[in-house]
Amino acid sequence: MLDLTRKSLPNTVRVGGSDFSIYTDFRVWMRFEIEVAKLRRGENIDVSYLFKNEMPADCNLNELFGFSRPETPLPRNIYHRNVITLDYELDSDLIYSAVLGQYGIDLFEVDELHWHKFLALMRGLNDSTRLREVMGYRCYEKNQDKDRDIYSEMRRAWEIDRKTETELEEDEKFSNLFN
Repeated sequence: MLDLTRKSLPNTVRVGGSDFSIYTDFRVWMRFEIEVAKLRRGENIDVSYLFKNEMPADCNLNELFGFSRPETPLPRNIYHRNVITLDYELDSDLIYSAVLGQYGIDLFEVDELHWHKFLALMRGLNDSTRLREVMGYRCYEKNQDKDRDIYSEMRRAWEIDRKTETELEEDEKFSNLFN
């Protein structure tokens, strides 16, 4: 969540009680989110490209998530926590067209856009974008009263694979390697 009472946005990550200077451009952190998805496939990821000067010796993914996934107090409890509604790699065309269509921002032409500004733009997308439509299909539940057959079919067509319990355990083990 953006803090409009401050003049600037964060440009460091706190790791082990110390602040480390990071790159804040949306491309860098989108890459990070795509890399994190590789953990599901059992691949290791390199996070050194996030840091400007020095990289912390021990870096837990949860400390990086503090920057990449800032908490927002609202809305409460409406998101389907077990459903992946957005994948930065698979949905890149939809993200591009939504941001260009709604805000007139060409993500290929913008020199630098802070990750938190990018997230605010994404959260502010209106329901008329194809991206929001697809995200709605992905979180559709069968007990909703809409056109059940159509929405169920669209959900299956757009659904992103979920992590298994084993994959979640592997993520935790990988995070612990940085402690």
